[in-house]
Amino acid sequence: MVKDRVKSKAAPRDQRRPQGRRRSSTPPRGTKRRAATRTQRTEAVRRRITAPPPELRALDQKSGVPRIRLIAALLALSLALAVIVGRVAMLKTSDAESFRSAGTQQWTRTTDIIPQRGTIFDRHGNELSLSVPAAAISINPKLLEDGAATVRVLDDLLGLSDEKVTQLLAEVDAADRGFVYVARQVDASIGEQIAALNRAGVNVDPEARRELPGGETAQTVLGRTNIDGVGIAGLEMQYNDLLTGSGGQSTREIGPNGRTIPGSETISEAPVAGEDLVLTIDRSIQFTTEQVLLEQADAIGARGGLIVVMDTDTGEIYANASVRRDSETGEAMVTNGNYVAVDSYEPGSVAKVITVAGALNEGAVTPDTAFEVPWREQYYDDLLSDSHEHPTEVMTVADILVESSNIGTIKIQQRMGRFVHHDYMTAFGLGSKTALDFPGESAGIFKPADKLFGSERVTVSYGQGLSSTPLQMAAAINTIANGGVYVAPKLVRATVGPDGTTTEMPGSPTRRVVSEWAAEQTAVMMQDVVCHGTATRAAVEGLPIAGKTGTAFKAADNGTYFDENGNRVYYASFVGFFPADNPQVTVLVAMDEPPAGTGNRFGGTAAAPVFAGLAPTLIHELGIQPADGSVGCEG
Repeated sequence: MVKDRVKSKAAPRDQRRPQGRRRSSTPPRGTKRRAATRTQRTEAVRRRITAPPPELRALDQKSGVPRIRLIAALLALSLALAVIVGRVAMLKTSDAESFRSAGTQQWTRTTDIIPQRGTIFDRHGNELSLSVPAAAISINPKLLEDGAATVRVLDDLLGLSDEKVTQLLAEVDAADRGFVYVARQVDASIGEQIAALNRAGVNVDPEARRELPGGETAQTVLGRTNIDGVGIAGLEMQYNDLLTGSGGQSTREIGPNGRTIPGSETISEAPVAGEDLVLTIDRSIQFTTEQVLLEQADAIGARGGLIVVMDTDTGEIYANASVRRDSETGEAMVTNGNYVAVDSYEPGSVAKVITVAGALNEGAVTPDTAFEVPWREQYYDDLLSDSHEHPTEVMTVADILVESSNIGTIKIQQRMGRFVHHDYMTAFGLGSKTALDFPGESAGIFKPADKLFGSERVTVSYGQGLSSTPLQMAAAINTIANGGVYVAPKLVRATVGPDGTTTEMPGSPTRRVVSEWAAEQTAVMMQDVVCHGTATRAAVEGLPIAGKTGTAFKAADNGTYFDENGNRVYYASFVGFFPADNPQVTVLVAMDEPPAGTGNRFGGTAAAPVFAGLAPTLIHELGIQPADGSVGCEG
């Protein structure tokens, strides 16, 4: 019974043992162990070893292998060290200059050196436009020690306006900008005085100022530069790149207070001066030309005037003048706008020379060919007329040109054919720019022959229904003076490099337009125009002169030929050359808007006298001598 109780008590403990737990094969202490074989003992040991789950084994292998971690750490340290060594090497080699420059910029200042702009000379070497040393004065309000006092000192030296002083004081009070101009193109001597003050925050930088030694003389063709010395009109603009040269640089050291350290200035890059221009202009002739224009504009009350004087053989322009009345002051003055090249006008009767020369060259007429000419006649939808009423009469080609008959000129054009006539007008240079290629130069207006409609098909024969610049018309009539050969106008003779080397410009392009005979016959008839026709006021005693007047209506701003008062607006001109038997110079004079309703509105009264007044100067300056036996109208 005791054994039974023991068994009954032991049973429940066995039943409470966790499931799956392996019973130990080792007997309890005090119990005699059975002998076991070697194989049995080995098997027992194996049963006691328990392997961890696979996921634990993988974790142990990843994080628990010290050799791999050590290699990774060494690689990371090596890479970091390589980066550091590489950066140090760059700082001492390729990046060293940038850091030195950054450090240098903290105590140095670099200033651009403006190159010397080239000088423009006349044909004899007289200076027409040149650059002189000047200074630009500026302040740095952030560095000024006593801003108000500094502004007062600058005002005393520069004579600033009240508005400028007020502006500078406001800049000083705000102190939010590091650069403010005080004055530009100041005399270099005044700039030196300001620099000698050595005030903190005040800068004096060298620059140049463009000056015209002859005052207004030749500014019509010279044009002008802006305050930075860049050409913005005329030859200054056209040849800006050549005149400018290339700039340089200078450096200077500054102290902590912003003052320049004396003796620290050095030139890091030397500037190269621009090239000089030698023009065909003669300064004496140019000056006289401008003066006679001003006098005539004031004498007759014209809006302005224009003159071109050119060498017959070479096309070189001795003078090119434009005068215009100021709208505010009412004073006539020389302009810096070259209206000789940029404005176009209906040439009027001057164009009859081209019609006659073309017809002679075609063999359609001779000087003695006669036409029956009424004073007015219907053409298409318009009733066209001569300048004055006259009975129907027989007129030769010479009579038509001398009397300047519109109807007679139409008949000459019809004899040669209007399409042929159009070709001659084009060959004489109308409808296209000249070889000057002057900035803003106009090509005028000359429609193709098949684009002309109605009466303009015939009015172009006497200079209406088209427009040309005075420069174009001067070159066209010079073709007659030059024996029928067109020679392009020319303004620049040569360039002179910084080293003094002179380079001659190529000669003007030329082309034959009419035969020498046709040109000679036309010139003879033009002499009669001066002696017996509409241009008698252009005559000069003892000098044979050939010429032609032109009186044209000018289009007003309202699109008509009448101004706001209902008066005609006129453009009066004369073009001639001399000596007529050996031409050396061709001159075109035009008066812009001579007063309507007066006798001064015609080419023969407004422009021809200016030609006669200018001729003595041309004869003297150019050394013109008439041929032996040559006489003027009185002979």
